[in-house]
Amino acid sequence: MKITFLGTGAAEAFPALFCNCENCQRARKLGGRNLRCRSSALVNDDLLIDYGPDTSAQCTRFNVDLTKVKDILITHSHADHLYMHDVRHRKVTSRLKGSLGIVRLWGNKTSIETFNEQTRVVFMEELNQGGKHAVRPTDEEVIEEIEDFFFVKTIVIEPHQTINLGRYKVYTIHAHHKEPELSLNFVIDDGTTRFLYGTDTGLWDEEEWNYIESLGAKLDVIALDCTVGLGRTGGHHSNESFLKTKNEFVTRDLLSERCTFFAHHFSHQSNVTYDDIVELMKPHSVEITFDGLVVEK
Repeated sequence: MKITFLGTGAAEAFPALFCNCENCQRARKLGGRNLRCRSSALVNDDLLIDYGPDTSAQCTRFNVDLTKVKDILITHSHADHLYMHDVRHRKVTSRLKGSLGIVRLWGNKTSIETFNEQTRVVFMEELNQGGKHAVRPTDEEVIEEIEDFFFVKTIVIEPHQTINLGRYKVYTIHAHHKEPELSLNFVIDDGTTRFLYGTDTGLWDEEEWNYIESLGAKLDVIALDCTVGLGRTGGHHSNESFLKTKNEFVTRDLLSERCTFFAHHFSHQSNVTYDDIVELMKPHSVEITFDGLVVEK
């Protein structure tokens, strides 16, 4: 399995777009791995996790061919994880060569409704070019046209489901983040490697731990939320709750001998820059994601 981290920052990016705090100023000065776009990840070349406002640019930056993506998993409906206005360029008139197959978009009910609304805006712009009277597609029209016009099929999923995506099995975990929305984390299994993507969550309850245990195989790669760093945990992990969760994985014997455990999804508000986070986490055998990181297992 090849995992490419296209972005590793939180909602505001790091440095934040309109911030001159000490962390942001230092990140700008240092550059390199300290510059973080909004989080998303690619598994091999055909399975994308989240599509935020930076995904298109990051795919260009890291030489990712989006025409190869067959499935997109959405963690939740916040705009830094779901901002798919660029879907308009899947239409026939935006391409000079080649055909596109259907890409399947998997997300909870709120995420799919959010995507439909984003797509409605695109349809309205397409339909009303040069016109004075706005045409607003109905919900039914939007759903019908998404597949025909943009070659996207939407599927609603919930926690504790098993999804078969060709060579992958995907298991859905309830992320504790944006209640009452059923935010999702994912375990992705390609038959040789198990990858847990756990961004935008705080502490899981016993039900989630029991579910992860019930999957019956140890994990080889984990990318776990560490958004608030020195701050307080809630819908995101702090350093303290992150390490508590890592220790729980160890206690429950859920990590393979070859497991690499990453801290991921960083905010400027309570996190230091890359080298400092590396030093903080080194004693705990935790590695740090950065934009463009490629992991092969």
